[in-house]
Amino acid sequence: MSDPLPLARRLTRLDDDALITLLLTRQPPPRELRDFFDLADALLDPASIRPALRTLPRTELERLASGAAPADLDTAVALALVVPDAEAGPSVPPEVAETAGLVLAEHPLPDAPGAQDAPPAPEGDDTAEVPEPVAATARERAFTAITAVAELVQQLRVAPARVRARGGVSVAEEKRLAPLLSLEPEAVGPLAEVAVAAGLAAVDGEELLSTESADAWSTLTPGGRWLALAGRWLDGLPAPLPEHLRTARVTAATALDAAYPAADEPMHTALLDAAERGELLGVWASGRLTLFGRTLFESATDTAPGALDAELPPEVDQVYLQHDLSVIAPGPLSPALDARLRLAADLENRGVASAYRISQPSIDRALSSGETEESLREFLGALSLTGIPQAVDYLLTEGARRHGLVRVVSRPASELHRSTAGDEPPRTLVQSADPSLLTALAADQALSALGLRRDGDGALATRATPASAYWLLLDARYPVIAEDADGRVRLMRRARVLPARPAASADTAPTAPAAVTDLVLRLRDAARRTPDDADAWTARLLDRAVRARTPVTIGVRMPDGSTTRLDVTPLSLANGRLRVSDERAGVERTVPVANIVELTAI
Repeated sequence: MSDPLPLARRLTRLDDDALITLLLTRQPPPRELRDFFDLADALLDPASIRPALRTLPRTELERLASGAAPADLDTAVALALVVPDAEAGPSVPPEVAETAGLVLAEHPLPDAPGAQDAPPAPEGDDTAEVPEPVAATARERAFTAITAVAELVQQLRVAPARVRARGGVSVAEEKRLAPLLSLEPEAVGPLAEVAVAAGLAAVDGEELLSTESADAWSTLTPGGRWLALAGRWLDGLPAPLPEHLRTARVTAATALDAAYPAADEPMHTALLDAAERGELLGVWASGRLTLFGRTLFESATDTAPGALDAELPPEVDQVYLQHDLSVIAPGPLSPALDARLRLAADLENRGVASAYRISQPSIDRALSSGETEESLREFLGALSLTGIPQAVDYLLTEGARRHGLVRVVSRPASELHRSTAGDEPPRTLVQSADPSLLTALAADQALSALGLRRDGDGALATRATPASAYWLLLDARYPVIAEDADGRVRLMRRARVLPARPAASADTAPTAPAAVTDLVLRLRDAARRTPDDADAWTARLLDRAVRARTPVTIGVRMPDGSTTRLDVTPLSLANGRLRVSDERAGVERTVPVANIVELTAI
């Protein structure tokens, strides 16, 4: 059995981040831990050792089982599987070696004596040529993935998606987004998880929002977008799955157990999830590794995006503007062009060839979003292969004439005070140079939620916020702009866009639950109260021996400096003095704890 004291001393020297990571990995029972000695004892329990072995490859487990330090010594020390010693070198506690040996015995290699029958050849064999039907499926899935993610981040900028308390997009949101993304509802959630892993979307409170990272992603080529999406997803998988998939390139549970014998049920579940999402991305198809998967696992050279571009439908940068106000894109538009076009046109059908439709409300929407008549003419003229039809030209002219006919104005802060009756004053004014239009607004049942009423200056007033009034008017297809209290035009955005965030990574430090941070504080406090860990450790062992009546050998420092060893049974411990029964002399003695320099079990 190990002496936990060296490990306890090592634990006290860890910084808080390293200690929290260790506690989250090893998962000792927090309620039973009063100090670092308790923690050291808990970390030498096989139930706590096994979680630390789950991410170690077979070769490292074999070294631990033999009592040798692993090749990756830093990782083993960080997991408290090895205790470093400046003089004697790193040591592997016997409990760790024994547990590693048991794991290896439970999960032998397929060709090892006593192993189960060898499993069939794993899927994804690089040496086998992928049949064309499988390759075509992979191309379709890869294209669907990047177009659906592009559409998802676009839709999140129109309206955020609600997420469930336990994580994931809600069922109602999956049903709402599925037709917009051209996906089955059950595929929306996994694809949203991939977008989050890639840093293109993020959860804020109870909402899933787009991030600014999506803007840079949309400028990449199709192959570059796929590679960035799939690469960030792969790197965000929990350890050791990214390394396992890069080397084994298969998702069979038998291959995972062969490489990582201590793999547990959560790892197998994560591998199944990775297999499903990999199929969704086109990494695998029909259980076989595809060209997309091989490119992904080969860590993408500079030429890799170009190779994948050839596998995906080519993007176009021009469309056909029709006299019936429809817009036909003969191929997929780049996300940047698509996003700008959709300010002025509504998407009717998405696919390799997509269809949009321009209308007066869509032109009003573009103008309210910051476009001008001139910028729209320039954009549509450059985008169209057929020029600007007369019907579109008319809508642009009419839109410019109507633009700003309805203005939503924020009330000055100085006017936002409560009346003597205690009523909240209107916060927003709705103004127009056309009195008849104001009358129509006041009578419009679609705007009844605003509670519009005449203001003393002839405008309409509402207690709704300027943003609420603006979006309700815009959805009712009125040519509305928003102004601040000083008359400056405000560009409105329906949904927030979160700042760019790094993609998820397997190396990202986990967030510590409150119970773990409380435990760290408790351990630190205990260490401050017992600065002399040797004396504290001796007192701890004596207390255990007293309670268990365990015979021990103690070394007692005598007044002349010599050490006398006694075989005793501890009887009681109080006020720094130990009462024992001397087994050889058959008498009771009292020994100052401070004079005990050695303590070993008989």
